[in-house]
Amino acid sequence: MPVKTLKSKNLTWINIEKLDDEALEYLKTNYKFHHLDYEDLTGEKQTPKIDVYKNYLFLILHFPQWHVKGHTVATHEVDVFIGKDYVVTVQHSKSKEMKSMFYRCMQNRKIKTSWMENGPGHLLYKITDSLFRNTQPIIDTLGKEINTLENKIFEGEQDLHVVKQLAVHRRNVLHLRRIIDPQRYLVGNLSNIRRPFLDESTSLYFDDVNDYLSKAWSITETYKDTINGLHITVESMINHRTNKVISALTVISVALLPLTLLSGIYGMNIINLPYAKNPIWVWAMFGGLFTFIIMVIWVMKRKKWL
Repeated sequence: MPVKTLKSKNLTWINIEKLDDEALEYLKTNYKFHHLDYEDLTGEKQTPKIDVYKNYLFLILHFPQWHVKGHTVATHEVDVFIGKDYVVTVQHSKSKEMKSMFYRCMQNRKIKTSWMENGPGHLLYKITDSLFRNTQPIIDTLGKEINTLENKIFEGEQDLHVVKQLAVHRRNVLHLRRIIDPQRYLVGNLSNIRRPFLDESTSLYFDDVNDYLSKAWSITETYKDTINGLHITVESMINHRTNKVISALTVISVALLPLTLLSGIYGMNIINLPYAKNPIWVWAMFGGLFTFIIMVIWVMKRKKWL
């Protein structure tokens, strides 16, 4: 059964690892939640929100997850019901962080006491704080990869692979920001809600979570600016390199034009061309013209026009 229960004095923590028909029936049998909440549970992925009722709160939280294989940031949704003597956490897909947190609380009496004996509001704080703190390794990993890519760019690598990596990092940073931003307002609202199970004593704790989210938001803002700057740098370097190639090809084309013209004239059957019967003089004209072209190119390079 995907429903796991943990009790401590007057508080019960119910963790549903994966929502299925059996878990949904369990909730409907034991709790009288609003039918719109059940529609949110069974519907498509919801946006973060908080619904305040007389006897309970319903929260939809999003947390970032790092996929090592694809080097991408994904969204993990956790739905939470909190009342005077219970906290229900519902996952739509399995999460190692959530599972580890629940079993750690179950197996360690000290952690269980610290988390659950101060009421449901404190347990909700511990859950949200632990899950949001798990974003720090993701932020650190992104920072290291962006720093590594920055070093590669300034060492002279501006190929297609670097451009693709920049695009991947930009997508990850933007996705992380899309996850963090709504949570700041949601947690800020939690610190201002007053219920018997969520009183003024929990406000400082949720303010602490909100401070952490604001810090994470500022760091991702820095990452976004860095990636935008690197993107502009790579584009400038690629454009400069392309311009140099085009300039070189233009010089070669223009340099060959006089020689092509001269060879075209002497390749036609025209009577009485100058020095037509003296091949040495013809070759001397070609040599002189070629020498003049080389001198012009040398002067232009000396003046840094090329």
